[in-house]
Amino acid sequence: MPPTIDPTKRGATLPSDPPEGPVTLINSFVVDPRRDEAFEALWTQTSVYFRAQPGFVGLRLHRAVSPDATYRYVNVAVWESAAQFAAAHATEEFRQVVGQPGWREFPSSPTLYEVAIAYDAQPIAR
Repeated sequence: MPPTIDPTKRGATLPSDPPEGPVTLINSFVVDPRRDEAFEALWTQTSVYFRAQPGFVGLRLHRAVSPDATYRYVNVAVWESAAQFAAAHATEEFRQVVGQPGWREFPSSPTLYEVAIAYDAQPIAR
């Protein structure tokens, strides 16, 4: 999905047959480095809504360290299920939160994922 400032497209689309288990929203944002403070304040304010929703597991905001990154910020949010993710993104309050005028300055590309392959660090045998 190309970056958007349209509030109606700020949520990731769901497949017709959503996965049963946890899902991860990865939302990449185009942010001018001179606007970091404004973006982080708006993101933090908006995150209050999501953190209070049923099925919310966790949230991380990553900032690029590569100076040539297209997306300066990447939001990674884990939800217990696609249904709970969808419910949180279907409310009037959600539309108000993502429809704030400040978001027009920060195009984003939200996409929903499921884990395909996972490896965790193993303790080193001594």
